[in-house]
Amino acid sequence: MHGSFLKSLAAAILLAAVLLVGAAGQALAHAQLISADPADGSIVAAAPQTVTLRFSEPARPLVARLIHPGGHTEILKDIGQKGSIITLTLPGGLENGTHILSWRVASSDGHPIGGGLVFSIGAPSAVAPAAVDQSDPAVRIGLWSARFVLLVGLIVGVGGTAFFALISRSDPPPGARGVTGALLAGLLAAPALIGFQGLDALGAPFSDLVTADVWHAGLWATSYGRSTLLAAMAICVAYAAGQAGYWSRLGIWLASAATLLVGVAVASAGHASTAPPRYLTAPAVFLHAVTAVLWIGALLPLGAILVRGGAELPMVLRRFSRVIPAIVAVLALSGLMLAIVQVQTIPALWNTDYGRVLMAKLALVAALLLLAALNRFWLTTPVVAGDAGAARRLTRSVGAEIVVATAVIAVLGLWRFTPPPRAIAANPALFEVQQVRAEKDGISAVLSIHPSIAGPVRVEIGNLLLDGKPFEPISVSVDLDKPSYGIGPFTRDASKAGDGTYRADGFLLPLDGFWIVRVTVLVSDFRSVTLIDVFDVRKASQ
Repeated sequence: MHGSFLKSLAAAILLAAVLLVGAAGQALAHAQLISADPADGSIVAAAPQTVTLRFSEPARPLVARLIHPGGHTEILKDIGQKGSIITLTLPGGLENGTHILSWRVASSDGHPIGGGLVFSIGAPSAVAPAAVDQSDPAVRIGLWSARFVLLVGLIVGVGGTAFFALISRSDPPPGARGVTGALLAGLLAAPALIGFQGLDALGAPFSDLVTADVWHAGLWATSYGRSTLLAAMAICVAYAAGQAGYWSRLGIWLASAATLLVGVAVASAGHASTAPPRYLTAPAVFLHAVTAVLWIGALLPLGAILVRGGAELPMVLRRFSRVIPAIVAVLALSGLMLAIVQVQTIPALWNTDYGRVLMAKLALVAALLLLAALNRFWLTTPVVAGDAGAARRLTRSVGAEIVVATAVIAVLGLWRFTPPPRAIAANPALFEVQQVRAEKDGISAVLSIHPSIAGPVRVEIGNLLLDGKPFEPISVSVDLDKPSYGIGPFTRDASKAGDGTYRADGFLLPLDGFWIVRVTVLVSDFRSVTLIDVFDVRKASQ
């Protein structure tokens, strides 16, 4: 019965992967702003009633904040959406001066994307309003930590349950307390993850965790809420399998269902599952998650059985050794396909954060594979034959696998913050260069920051015009500051490049978020004009 059930489980896994092919539609990785009305940097004669944002694909609005000339921040409540167009209704009675609008939307893969624009009513303010930075390191730490614990619950808890039901005959099974503890920890982490996802979606600080808007956003605003609910369901089903008896018919079915649910949960959100072509990537993510659960999740109960020993040890090792090569093969092939789709070029492995995380994961997985090969080809047979020394060495080796596997789970959580090279290639301006157009007192220019991420940056001033005509200023200087954090201003002189642009190098931005840029153009000995705008700088890992 056991062998036939394993074949049935394999067929169910394949069927679920095929069903994901049918459910997967085409989707882009990130929505990109195509146009805005009023446009960024524009000066309007009268206060507009709405701001219209047009994106490259349908995006779900999360939050919009309007910063008034006096520095007061107001959250816009009246937000409409029709396809890829989002309409923000502005409050009435807007005063003259410069206003800053910041917005966040959720793209198809569930990741929140933020942006901003500046418009002035009547004339620009003499001093730009302070753009409040919504980034909070505590949110990122909490997001990673909750995700790590949830992954432990899924991989160790659900995977251990599947091992007890499908491989081991022990009653009570050794290691059951550890597996149950992992399930309960994962279940507790699920609501915490939803809360931190809400904070991340809205760009809200940790102090807003108690607000209803944050929890609503965490649950429903992005696909990560649905994914987390499915993960919690998988944990509950796995716990029910233990309560029903791992070796009972009901326990086996429940353990199998929990394993499949993990695959569905992981494949329902994230960069990889929404990468084109989805008819390949979504099933590949599903298979990768299921096989990872079956392999890594088996390590803790396998180690416990080795420590306890007993008559069932040879049977467990033989059965595990028969099925693990196929599991690892599917894991490796699906992972290779996803890596090719996401990374695209070999230099991206060391030129991007995503690639560096992937290399760290691959190094750890390679260590796991070496240990697994040692166990499978050199230690299992002597242990089955009753060699006590080989049993001790195998126990230590499995313990080392558990340590390395824990590091793999920790690294997996970092991908939540890193876009794949595929997404960067599809939307290079979103990650590399950001441009704004500024104008004041007859002076206009296109200001750009290279790259638009925290760290070393360069500011360029192009298409510098005086009354609509090119001219040679006496000097150009650039200030960058972050008044909400009391950082700056950092000042650099801009020098003229061969292509006619003015470049200011040597800036080092320590934080992401909104940075006020002031470009002071000395037109003559008696006249200078300062152009003011805002750059939305992203985190170095985004």
